[in-house]
Amino acid sequence: MITENYSSDAPVSTEDEDIFSRWKFSERVAQVIANRRDPSSIVIGLYGRWGDGKTSVLNFIEQSLNTNDDVICIKFNPWRFGTEDQLLMGFFNQIADSLDAKLETREDKLKDIGNKILKPVSSAAGMGVVGDIVSSYISMPDINVFKSRTEQLLEKSQKRVLVLIDDVDRLDKTEIHALFRLVKLTADFKYTSYILAFDKDIVASSLQDRYSTSQGNSGEAFLEKIIQVPLHLPYIDKQTLRSFCFQGVDTALELAGIQLIEEQAQEFARNFVSAFDSCITTPRKAKLYGNILMFSLPILKGEVNPVDLMLIEGVRAFYPSLYETIRDNEKLFSGILSTSSGSSHDADKDIIKTLIDNALRTTTSSNKEDLKDLLKNLFPKLQAVYGRMHYAGDSHKIWTDNQRICSKNYFSRYFGYSVSPSDVSDVAVTQLLQNINNWDEPYSYQTNPLKDFITPKNAEKLIQKLRSQIDWNSENHKPLIFSIAQVGDIIPDNRTFISFNPLVQSVVLIADMIINTGKDKQINIAKLTLDNAPTLEYQIELFRWLYHSENENPKPNCFSLEERKELGEYLGEKIFPKIETIDITSKNPDLVSRVFWILSEYVDKNRLNGYIKSLVSSDPSTVYRILNDYVPTFTSLTNGITSKEGFDEAAYKSLSKVIDVSILFESIEQNHPDLIVKLNEYPILKSRDEDRELIIPQQFVWWYREEIIRNQYNNLKYQKFEFVSASTNHIVSLINNIEQP
Repeated sequence: MITENYSSDAPVSTEDEDIFSRWKFSERVAQVIANRRDPSSIVIGLYGRWGDGKTSVLNFIEQSLNTNDDVICIKFNPWRFGTEDQLLMGFFNQIADSLDAKLETREDKLKDIGNKILKPVSSAAGMGVVGDIVSSYISMPDINVFKSRTEQLLEKSQKRVLVLIDDVDRLDKTEIHALFRLVKLTADFKYTSYILAFDKDIVASSLQDRYSTSQGNSGEAFLEKIIQVPLHLPYIDKQTLRSFCFQGVDTALELAGIQLIEEQAQEFARNFVSAFDSCITTPRKAKLYGNILMFSLPILKGEVNPVDLMLIEGVRAFYPSLYETIRDNEKLFSGILSTSSGSSHDADKDIIKTLIDNALRTTTSSNKEDLKDLLKNLFPKLQAVYGRMHYAGDSHKIWTDNQRICSKNYFSRYFGYSVSPSDVSDVAVTQLLQNINNWDEPYSYQTNPLKDFITPKNAEKLIQKLRSQIDWNSENHKPLIFSIAQVGDIIPDNRTFISFNPLVQSVVLIADMIINTGKDKQINIAKLTLDNAPTLEYQIELFRWLYHSENENPKPNCFSLEERKELGEYLGEKIFPKIETIDITSKNPDLVSRVFWILSEYVDKNRLNGYIKSLVSSDPSTVYRILNDYVPTFTSLTNGITSKEGFDEAAYKSLSKVIDVSILFESIEQNHPDLIVKLNEYPILKSRDEDRELIIPQQFVWWYREEIIRNQYNNLKYQKFEFVSASTNHIVSLINNIEQP
């Protein structure tokens, strides 16, 4: 059934299949031919454009005459013959066959045998010239003999023969000329009628070259001499063609298993009628569009927005040049156009306008505007190109969630009919999410549905798609939370200053799901999530996003200060056993500052200082690694390269809040006294290639001394204040004593 539906050239044959009300017309033509009393031949021209249904009408005519024994229908196919003689002989033989007769006689066959035998024999004997003469002498009868025999057969049968010749306009010029010579040659056959189906303009143009005159319309003039009854196919009104086209759309949707909601159906119909209605001029074009959808809709089901797909496929079917322009310029059509003005901004506008105008240069002006309206619906960026409407950056998330063609995440799917290797199938994610939701406790890593699906390459896209498919009205996110946490070591942490990297995206998603859980379950699920996280890095990152910055004014669904403290203590007690057997500054140097903060804030600062003392005493270079992690990291906005600068005062203050910095100073003083003795001014990193392991500790010592000096100054100032206050009190006391009587 699907194969039949795919045929764009599937003519019909019976009255039941007539959906364009052409059976009555065909039946009338058949009756005129069958009831004709004049024995002379008649040539009827059936005019219609390609795909307009000429073949179906010929089938209807033949079907109408099936029960009439006095009329014989012959479908003559001129495509089968190479030369003009072969064309004529094929035509004569087909008429003879239809009359149950033969044109060739026994003598003809004997001559043919002699021709095949004598010529090779004579040539082999060196008598080529003699052989040619002999074979010519006994050759088959010429064309005129067979024409005469065919006329005799027709006279004898007294039956009307209707010759149906289709697809005349698909022949090349030479073949068209030969066919019309055949019709002209046999036009005096009695009891014979011809119906030639073709596009009049195409055939007239072909004949024009052969029979040109100064008047310029010789092609049509020649047709008028041959065609005695010109008939045009009955007109199909626009509403009927549109309904036929939409039937094909419905069939394609049904085969793909896609059901549009009422809003989607109205959106499609509105845009289709506006942009493509004028293109549906023949049944074939209407059928062609449905066939295209039967191909693309099943392939991309669940992977793209179905309405956008049907509309862009309409562009492909009816405006191929525009389709190619869009396909080849993703950056110009997808996303949003910046609201900032400037030369590059205006240049993009001009480029887009030029591309669209070039693609539509052969389109009528009214239809151009309709197509531009369609493009503005498909690609909202064009609202800013042809008007002043701009979209905010968060629009892209909405388009992505709705799988729109204007989304940079989905654009390529509409043109590649597949999900690229760097992308993740929405259908697969839907199935994955279903498997995760059906994942049973105790949520073992070995049975985790996500572990065999996620890769470092697809992690970012996968996390984004999981977020878009989550039912946020539900509070039961525990299976998904644990499944993501367990694969935390697979998710890459390629963070930059301007990048929201996959690892961060995953912990933010987990944090949002925990916060979305019932208030009475939040803290317990958060602890279990920390238990499921495979790495210290993932645990700390998750805690950071659960912590939130509004310490004093948490949101209603967020953790309270007491809950944060409880969670921090829980994580800290998990951290200490992990780091006390390793050197955290060597094993995870990027985690040093975050680990120190959690242990100092929530567990035991003295225990942390003891750990640090053991590290620096066993390896003095630990001091540099600790200091270096507190140095800010900067990312270049031009090339994305990250770098660290110097150990500034802000870094010193952050460090001194969580540990006893004298431990580091004493280690430097003991192991590198020269760095302290020679320190007369603040050391500056003159280049990134300079020895950071010497400069960074010196910078630390500088700020350490500055703090000591500042503290000493503040102590002296306080002592002076106490002295002044005491003196003042003494004088007041003396005055009071003097004033007493």
